[in-house]
Amino acid sequence: MKNAAGVLSTGFATALAILGVDALRGTLAGRLHKVHDESSVYALPPPEYIKVASLGYRDAVASLLWASTLYQYGDAVSHNRRFEFPTQYVETVLTLDPAFRPAYRFLSTLTTMQVVAPTRRQVDETRRLLEAGTHELPSDANVWGAYASFMMFEGAQYLDDQEKSRWRVVGAKAAQRAVELGFVIDTLSVTGAIFLERAGERDLAVAQLERAYAVAPNDETRERIAAKLRRLRADDALARVERAHKATFLTWRSRFPWVTESMFVLVGPQTDIARCAGLVGTVEHCTPGWPGFLAGAPP
Repeated sequence: MKNAAGVLSTGFATALAILGVDALRGTLAGRLHKVHDESSVYALPPPEYIKVASLGYRDAVASLLWASTLYQYGDAVSHNRRFEFPTQYVETVLTLDPAFRPAYRFLSTLTTMQVVAPTRRQVDETRRLLEAGTHELPSDANVWGAYASFMMFEGAQYLDDQEKSRWRVVGAKAAQRAVELGFVIDTLSVTGAIFLERAGERDLAVAQLERAYAVAPNDETRERIAAKLRRLRADDALARVERAHKATFLTWRSRFPWVTESMFVLVGPQTDIARCAGLVGTVEHCTPGWPGFLAGAPP
């Protein structure tokens, strides 16, 4: 009887233990799932360590790490989670390959297009990395465009009004450079000029609109710029840019109608090859520039 009672008692205790563990497992699983949703761990070593560990295959490792970064970002967004380490991943990619253009173009998206606002540290780190990109790739329109857009819009939106104004002035100057290099959003410099005007930089805004007019790709954009110049009472500047554009247009249509206007502007004024021959050739004769040409100097 004692043995039977002991077995019964042991069986009852075991059943209770199983039920208790099962109930506890559900609670623990819920807690674990919640922690997974709210936080993640940055597992990579410092960028310089990864550079050494790449064994010279830096470009390949940078590409693999970039693909992993995009996957993690997409997974976080699809599950309504925060992607916590965008600048750290991108900095590692750029340490491996400073000329990795996609990282500059999409860094702002990785930082700001999330379920929660970025921290101030992330905003500052994004600015630092994008600014470094303009030094690393000074002739890349998309890098300059990404930097300008972040300074004027995506990053500036998280700042107070006073600091936002300062960032937008910096972004406006970068925007002009981006448009000059052929950035696809040709009105970016026009927006930049508006921010410059609001910051009290009227003369700089006028100068920027002049340069934007010179590289405007169509009549609609030129008319928009002209309207801004009229509002700023910059009639002299408007007359100057319209005269220069007319001279360029007439020369293009009369001499080189078989090429596009943008190609003609890129190539520049026609050079008399005979004037560059032998010892008589000079830098002034062989490399005419647009300013002298538009002012009436002979080609």
